[in-house]
Amino acid sequence: MRNGLGRLSDAPALRLGALVVVAVWALYQCFWNLLGHNVHGDESIYVRAGWSYLHGDFSANREHPPTAKYLFGAAQFVFGQGVLGPRIVVGVLVLAVGVTLFWWFRRELGYWSGLLVAAVWLLTPRAFLGTRVDRYALLDPVMIAFAVFALAVAWAWIRSDRVWLAPLSGVLFAVSVTSKVSTIVLLPAFLLLPLLFRQPWRILVGGSAWLIAFVLATVALYAPMGMRSAIVYMVQFQYGQNEHGHPLSIAGSVHTFAPWWANAWFLWSGVGAVTTTVLVIGLLAALVLRPDRLVAYLAVALGLLVVFYTVVAHIALANYYAAWMPLLIALAAIGITRLATRTPRPIGGVVTAVLVVALVVPSAAESITIARTHPDGIARVDAWLDRHGRATGGVLFAAATPTLTDPYFAGRGSMEPDDGPFVAIVVGDDRRFPPSGEVSTFLDEHADELSRTTVDDFTVWTPRSGVVEERDGRLTVVR
Repeated sequence: MRNGLGRLSDAPALRLGALVVVAVWALYQCFWNLLGHNVHGDESIYVRAGWSYLHGDFSANREHPPTAKYLFGAAQFVFGQGVLGPRIVVGVLVLAVGVTLFWWFRRELGYWSGLLVAAVWLLTPRAFLGTRVDRYALLDPVMIAFAVFALAVAWAWIRSDRVWLAPLSGVLFAVSVTSKVSTIVLLPAFLLLPLLFRQPWRILVGGSAWLIAFVLATVALYAPMGMRSAIVYMVQFQYGQNEHGHPLSIAGSVHTFAPWWANAWFLWSGVGAVTTTVLVIGLLAALVLRPDRLVAYLAVALGLLVVFYTVVAHIALANYYAAWMPLLIALAAIGITRLATRTPRPIGGVVTAVLVVALVVPSAAESITIARTHPDGIARVDAWLDRHGRATGGVLFAAATPTLTDPYFAGRGSMEPDDGPFVAIVVGDDRRFPPSGEVSTFLDEHADELSRTTVDDFTVWTPRSGVVEERDGRLTVVR
């Protein structure tokens, strides 16, 4: 029976069929309905900065490195200004990570292990504001992708005599770090690699080539925006933000500094209970069932990122957990594979099958979510105002931060009453920034002069005639 199953699993038709299913499904997950979800505030900043960078203006978003924004700017030359091109770039990189993981694990652990890790990476949910985090043109997916490429190429270098792979890994790592600096914490993992194979002499040759390539690529990528001034500004900005905190709603409460469990909570919420449980079981199995050098390499890299985001960083955003997802998924895939091969049969095979099938359900649900996603919230407010003759003119926002509103109201949206006149007042549901006393008083005293409409979670107040403007320190309707 085992021989029969072995011959079946080796059948070229089965292997090809499984690969085609994963590939087609992955293309759907990465590229279908890319404009269905709202433009995120940070996404809008990076996309606009990328366009400016390619036109010689490097003044925007200097608190982050430039490389991901170069890519976003270049994509807009091909697909037009806006988020579509940059989102396609992110989709291509996500797909490339899947291909890289398949190539890497197939060589090390076999065909089905390679396909498993690629499928889990490409198909399972990683939610952020309703859809997968790596369907947004954010810096994190670019940083993550090139870090995985660098780790995989470094492994290929140490496993072969191809010395040129070492500087290639260094260049790829430079692209990662100059997209977003967080992955700089992975440096010890690269230093550890020759020691794992008891080849410390390789640090002298390949390690030196890796470091030189990394430094030269970093300098070249940073040079257009002024490396010294940009890095000094970035360090000062990020240190200040880490020192002073950033208000964020976590598990129903507002925190200025993230509690230690914040990233775990975001992971559980974004990935889902079923997928998280399977990944944790797989991770434990990888660490317990005769761990080898590959497990050690990936575990060190995973540990460095987790410690950085949970201990060093005092801020936790809803997308930060994505930084370690490819490493967690890789280790979990190893563990799931070894449950099948290194535990008593048939128990190991049954457990493995249950775990794999359990991942299919949330992946299918993610596909349904992608198909059904459509612009909502602030995007619908923008469309509603357009339909009702208020496509131009200022809009006063309360309980809705610029991060949310700028993608749709940049240049005409404000949270300051003295920036009027305003054609509308829009009140959101962000408990961190409730309406000021001036705004609340105006809405109470002038209710008979205003029309009130609810658009998703926003309340839109528009004057029946005229505009809203501040006079003598009080908001009033001016006809």
